[in-house]
Amino acid sequence: MIQKLSSIKFAFYNLVCLVCFMGAGVYLSRWYKNDFKVMNETLIFEWLKSAWSQTPVLVVWFALLCLSAGLLFVNTLCCSFTKQIQVARKSGKFEKWLFFVLHCLFIVVLACHGLILVVGHKQGNITLFSNSKMLFQNQYLIEVSDIVFKDDINILKAGKQEQRIMMTRDNIHRKQNFAIISLYQASTLLETKKVMMLSPLRHGSIQVTLTDFIVKKADNQDRVGVKLTITDNPLNIFFFTIYALMILSLGGYIITISWGGRD
Repeated sequence: MIQKLSSIKFAFYNLVCLVCFMGAGVYLSRWYKNDFKVMNETLIFEWLKSAWSQTPVLVVWFALLCLSAGLLFVNTLCCSFTKQIQVARKSGKFEKWLFFVLHCLFIVVLACHGLILVVGHKQGNITLFSNSKMLFQNQYLIEVSDIVFKDDINILKAGKQEQRIMMTRDNIHRKQNFAIISLYQASTLLETKKVMMLSPLRHGSIQVTLTDFIVKKADNQDRVGVKLTITDNPLNIFFFTIYALMILSLGGYIITISWGGRD
């Protein structure tokens, strides 16, 4: 049984299924855009409670995706400790041991991906404007001191379908649109950063992510705000450290086998 679970054939089928389910997710996101946003903004258990009755198709898709990823985890685990370690011991070569270490780091990364879904605290769909603040978990204060949106504000006023058409690289310049966000704990400033889309504020286990810009009419003027998702996950630092080590190990392995091939 372990031999089957650790086989390359089993790994191949799992990877094909994983790619197919990810592709299905891209397709479903066109029809369930808001539901995917809610899923990203809440802990997965909380999302499952409401989604099962409202959008069961997404729950089934997510369950199949997790099953495929879980089987890939089992495959990598079995392969690493029944085959890769034996190959490394027999050969004694550095690149074989490095390949085994790379497998082990990949196992840890997969495990962290799963744990991050259910561990910690998450609060999404938070709307803040310039010079506004909010309390997170009764101990962290998030303050938005300034918001800059230099692109056409009419894009934010447009409907969802129009926004999809208008939000191109020519119309939206990610680095020119940002919010200055500060993180406090007990009146102590922990971090201040220019937060952009895909560039969150991180401090320890806390992460503040800018998910969207909005516009609101106030005193006959357009006022731009931001939507934030805040997470507190103790695995964040460990996950990114292991992920970085895995990338370095992969680079080291490629260099090692490249040099070895020239000898």
